[in-house]
Amino acid sequence: MDTFWGLTATDWTAIYTLITLLLWVTAVVTVVYAARQWRDTRAANLETMRPYVLATAEPLLSDRQVFDLSIRNIGQRPAIDVRVEIDPPPRRSSDPAEGPTLGKLRMLNEPIAMIAPGQDMRTLWDDHAKRHEDDLPWVHRVKIEYSDTSGHRFAEQAIIDLSAMCGTGWRVEKTIHDVGQAVERIARSSERTLDVQRRLVDAYSSHGDRFIPDVVPQAESAHRRALRWMRELPHRVRMLAAR
Repeated sequence: MDTFWGLTATDWTAIYTLITLLLWVTAVVTVVYAARQWRDTRAANLETMRPYVLATAEPLLSDRQVFDLSIRNIGQRPAIDVRVEIDPPPRRSSDPAEGPTLGKLRMLNEPIAMIAPGQDMRTLWDDHAKRHEDDLPWVHRVKIEYSDTSGHRFAEQAIIDLSAMCGTGWRVEKTIHDVGQAVERIARSSERTLDVQRRLVDAYSSHGDRFIPDVVPQAESAHRRALRWMRELPHRVRMLAAR
């Protein structure tokens, strides 16, 4: 029998068959791996491009004791037909026994047509200091259901624990809101000054040059306060910006 490199034709056929089988196995493994990679990539893309709605308790920057109820979409697509269920229903320490309360808000009891990406629907919830004085629940279970624009339905469950921040400290931050309040105080002081000055002018117009002791001191005092506020305003603004 003829041989090649010491192997017969039968031996070479067996080797060829084994190599072909290994190539087929390698191809199948490659296809399976590629399909799995494609599926994982597609799932990751869908996860990053889907809507993602959260319900949280968000403290205010201007006062960390006060917090809002926030329902927002942190995803990349609009959330459609959003239904939010909070158990037990949220309450404020200032809610009346009868009438409208936080738990009766429409966005907590009726479907929300759409929440756009990045949109934040929020409302004042409560004040930690006042809440301690009342027997109100601190832990709430949240269930949120919504769809994307393709009709895929999503369901999220979470827990809002209002007691998680108890005992923590924070630094008071001044914002543009504080600047606005300072300007409002200046405006009110200026209005009072102008009012006193108008009274002074009216009084002098009515009584000639007679001295009016009850009006002049008020005008001088109000004028000094207004000037002091105006002089301190740049310094107050710089202090707020530095903080």
